[in-house]
Amino acid sequence: MTNLEIEDEGIGEQAPAAIWLKVAASHDRIFSERNKTALKHLVIRLGIAGFAIHLLMIYLAKTLPHPPALIAGAGENYLVAISTPFNFILFYEVVTLIGALHESTTKSIAYQFEIVSLIFIREVFKDIAEAAEMVTKHTLTWEALPLFVDMWAGFLMYLLVAVFQHVAKGSTAQMGEGAPSLARMRFVAQKKGVALGLGALLLTMAAYNIGLFGMDVVRDAMTGQTGTTHVTTFYNDLFTVMIFTDVLVLILSIVVSGHYEFVFRSAAFVVSIVLIRFALTEGYPYGAPLAILAMVFGILVLVVFNYHMRIHEKTAASS
Repeated sequence: MTNLEIEDEGIGEQAPAAIWLKVAASHDRIFSERNKTALKHLVIRLGIAGFAIHLLMIYLAKTLPHPPALIAGAGENYLVAISTPFNFILFYEVVTLIGALHESTTKSIAYQFEIVSLIFIREVFKDIAEAAEMVTKHTLTWEALPLFVDMWAGFLMYLLVAVFQHVAKGSTAQMGEGAPSLARMRFVAQKKGVALGLGALLLTMAAYNIGLFGMDVVRDAMTGQTGTTHVTTFYNDLFTVMIFTDVLVLILSIVVSGHYEFVFRSAAFVVSIVLIRFALTEGYPYGAPLAILAMVFGILVLVVFNYHMRIHEKTAASS
């Protein structure tokens, strides 16, 4: 992108092209491999620290005769702490998704599928903690069913992500094939601009949720009561934002390729993300099946899209 040569199309074309060049350059600096590596190391350190602190709080909650409300709120089951480092891992995956937004549509959707699968596998650790007492007392009841539902749902999503990526590799056409080079590069730069805006919004959302958590901690420490914490909706809000982001990218892509097959594929992918958003808010027992249905729908859409492209190739070859 940095080697783009602005064609002599008049001042009206040169100015927008120069702006998009600057936007793309800013994106490349922020989401450089060096910064992503630094973020990865930071996430590892924070994950280990958070895991250790959570374990320590659970230990104190179990051993102190009258633990403070803040410590008591950590619970007394060590398995609960397993989900803590996953929150940091998920955040890193979200940043990776935003950094890859300028790549192909299928890669972006694959990243979103990966994130939702990690969200469900994270829930398994919470379910294990809740079901552990029933298992140790040999009184396993239907209350432990969410554990097995989330476990197998996470596995199926892991499989479906692989299937989606396999089908995507068999795609016979790329977005904007045959379009002017300048138009394609401008489209990529526009997606990088969207990624910058999405990244800023992500940080704002994360800061807001951390602020709510901090307020809950201070309130619990002052009042000595727990159980009235704010419900964290970070990932629900994230997929809501991704719906509108995917729609925006769909609109921008029409300039590059407005063919029916591309438009329908992108619109159908948005439907998949909408279903995933509903899945995250529905919860047990409808959330997991709904998310799996969304991923299967995305795979079938990609299969039919590839079929459309092969038909066009055969038609072009015979003409």
